[in-house]
Amino acid sequence: VMSMPQEIVGLGQPEVRFVWDDDTADVWTARALRIMCTCAYCVSEITGAKLLDPATVATDITVTTMSLVGNYGVSIAFSDGHSTGIYRWKALLANRPSPAAS
Repeated sequence: VMSMPQEIVGLGQPEVRFVWDDDTADVWTARALRIMCTCAYCVSEITGAKLLDPATVATDITVTTMSLVGNYGVSIAFSDGHSTGIYRWKALLANRPSPAAS
């Protein structure tokens, strides 16, 4: 059974905290999430090559809105205006950042 977040905190913040249903938590910087985006603007649908240059993502980027997408992910919009990325729980769990103190 796939883990699902019980809580996602980060609106207006430079980082997002996911609290999973197994009581673990991950803290992602908004910038790391923005760079990880797999939408067609950021990753070539044909070759899978990254189109987004991480150097173009501001270090002080924040999350402006978040909304759940089905039961498999979250859509996140950022202060740079980018809003087409969907972050799947599977991908977030597969690429977990270094553990944060809970």
